[in-house]
Amino acid sequence: MPTVPSVDPSVHQADHRRRHLLLLVGTFFLIFAGAGAQQLYLVPYLRQVTSWTGLQCALLLAVVYATMMVFRVGNVYLLRHWPDWKWTVVGALTYFLFPVGMFLLAYLPSYALALAFAVLWGWGAATMWGGTTMQTLALTEGVRSRHGLGMGLLYGGSHAGWFTGVIVLGLVFAHCGDRPELLYVTAAAITLLALPLALRLPRTADVTIAPSSRAMLWQIVTRPKALIAMFLLGSSALAFGLMLGAFADYVRAEYGVGYIWITAMFFPGARVVLAFLSGVLSDLGGRAPVLSISFLLAAGGCAVAVVWHSPAALALTAAFLGLLDGAVPVVSASLIGDSAERKRRPLAYGAIFTARDFGAVLGLILSRIVSGEAANLGTSFVIFAGLFLVCAAVSALLQRYARQRL
Repeated sequence: MPTVPSVDPSVHQADHRRRHLLLLVGTFFLIFAGAGAQQLYLVPYLRQVTSWTGLQCALLLAVVYATMMVFRVGNVYLLRHWPDWKWTVVGALTYFLFPVGMFLLAYLPSYALALAFAVLWGWGAATMWGGTTMQTLALTEGVRSRHGLGMGLLYGGSHAGWFTGVIVLGLVFAHCGDRPELLYVTAAAITLLALPLALRLPRTADVTIAPSSRAMLWQIVTRPKALIAMFLLGSSALAFGLMLGAFADYVRAEYGVGYIWITAMFFPGARVVLAFLSGVLSDLGGRAPVLSISFLLAAGGCAVAVVWHSPAALALTAAFLGLLDGAVPVVSASLIGDSAERKRRPLAYGAIFTARDFGAVLGLILSRIVSGEAANLGTSFVIFAGLFLVCAAVSALLQRYARQRL
C-alpha cells in the first residue's frame, strides 16, 4: 500500500496566517475606500448641507480623533475580555454607521446628532485599529524582522482603499450637483461590503491583554523609545489633520470642487506605496533611517507649496505629506511589535498611538484657525516644514534605543 506523504504542519499554519492577514487587508481596503476616504470631503460637504462654519465642521473630525485618543488606552480596560477579532468586527460596524449618520444630516442638520456619530466612530476606530493591529503583529510573531512587512501590508491595504475612495467619492461629489448627500450613500455602500469579510475572521477565544495598571502605563510612556515614537507620531499626524481640516476646503475655494480629488488623491496614493515600502525597508535597514528620510521629504513637500501656487504644487505637496503619513505609523507599530511582548502590546500600542490622534486633532483645529475661513494654507506649510526638519533629527535618536523594551 503506497505511503501517503505527510504534510508539514508548519505549511498549514503558514497558509492559515496568510489567509487571515489577507482577510484583514481586504476588510481595511473596503472600509477605507468608503468611510475612510469620505473624511477628505466631510468639511466641504457639511459646508454645503448645513450653515455651520469651517471650524465647526472641522471640529467634528477633531471629536472623532479626540474620542479615538481616549479609547486607544481606555479599550484596554473596557474591552479587556474581548478577543481581537471582535474588536475588528464591532469597530468595522461603526465605520459603516458614520457615513449613514452624515447622510442624515442633509435632512436633519443637527450638530448634536453629528457629535453623537463622531463619538461613536471615534470609539469604534480605536477598537478596530487596536484589535486588527494586535492580530497583524501576532501573525508575524516569531519572525521579528517581518513585523514591518505585516504592518506595511495592513496599512497599504487601507491606504489603497483611501486612494480608490478619494477618486470615486470625488467624482460623485463633483457631479452630484444639488444632491451632495449621494456622496454618503456611496461611502456607506462601499463600507458595507467590508462587513462580510470582517465576519469571516478566525474566531479564536484568546484574550491577548495582560492585566494593566497605571504604573505599567506610566512605565511604558516614560521610556525614551516611547517618548520619541510619540513625538514623531504626533508631529506626522499634524499633516494628516491639515489634509482633513483645511486642504480640501482650500482647493474648493481656490480652484473648484472638481480639483479636490485631482490634488488630494496623491496623499493616499503616496501612502499606499510608502506604507508597504517603509515597512520592508525598516525591517532590512532599521526603523530610524526610514523615519528620518520620510520627515526630510515631507519638509521639502511643504516648501514646494510655499513657493509655487498651483494645483500641481498642491498635488506634489499632498504626495509628500502622504509619504510621511504612510511611513510613520507603519514603522511605529512595527517598533512596538519588536519591543513589547504579546500581552503587553495592546497597552503599549494604545499609549503610543494616542499621540497620533492628538496630532490629528491639533492639525484639524490649528489648520482651520491659522488659515481662517479663507483657508490660506501658506503659514501652515511654513510651520510644518520647520517642524518636520526637527523630527528628522529626532528620528535618528531612535537608533540609540533600538534594543529597549516597552
